[in-house]
Amino acid sequence: MIATIALGLLLAPAGRPATAEPTTRFVRSPDGTRIAYDVSGSGPAVMLLHGGGQTRQVWREAGYVTRLAPMFKVITVDLRGNGESDKPTTKAAYAIERLIEDLLAVADDANAPEFSLWGFSYGANVGRYLAVRSARVTSMVYIGIPFGPAADPMFRDIILKRIQDGTAPPLGVAWTSALLEYPAVEPPDMRSPTLWVVGTKNTSAATSADQYESELAGTRVQLVRLDGLTHPQELERIDVTLPRVLEFMRAQRH
Repeated sequence: MIATIALGLLLAPAGRPATAEPTTRFVRSPDGTRIAYDVSGSGPAVMLLHGGGQTRQVWREAGYVTRLAPMFKVITVDLRGNGESDKPTTKAAYAIERLIEDLLAVADDANAPEFSLWGFSYGANVGRYLAVRSARVTSMVYIGIPFGPAADPMFRDIILKRIQDGTAPPLGVAWTSALLEYPAVEPPDMRSPTLWVVGTKNTSAATSADQYESELAGTRVQLVRLDGLTHPQELERIDVTLPRVLEFMRAQRH
């Protein structure tokens, strides 16, 4: 499933431009890249990271921002290469260190010294490196991707084929080439409480969940399976996903 989405979304030129909202803000990352983000609501900070080929608007369109804003300061980010953020086309610009710097720059600009980090698909892939490396992440919601390498073998093969046959656009070549070099992340690496959300019809993530489930005891990762949900539905079916996530969030506050 994730490999299929990779063909339709992850190697797309940039994703649709996000619709500007009144609260849209911009911040410069240390390397000069301009990152777009929104802030809605007030309370404990929650940063939301979109999937590949999407923009920060996906969280608003699916209803998360409206539902969360009465309880949280909701920070939605266009990851570099997407939406209204800058779109460099060099591999070096997408090193995981640069993306981590982007997110910390957003958190600083949004006055969020600590925050919960929620990521869907590519956003979870990127976000996990920040969660592993920074004590500022108080919890993570990890939606729809496996643990282990940043690209599973099938996804890696798809990326390499698209690069080699010249069918991937320059932006796609830049960030996917960088992604292939990201280190693996395993459940024991997660330093804050983490909710691993997996739809049972998301074959790649469900297979990973089967492989890791017996090893989660003693880690900070809690697995929740969403029966019958595909990878896109893990985000889209807010009626199923959000109650489980809010239950997890409430547990972290007590």
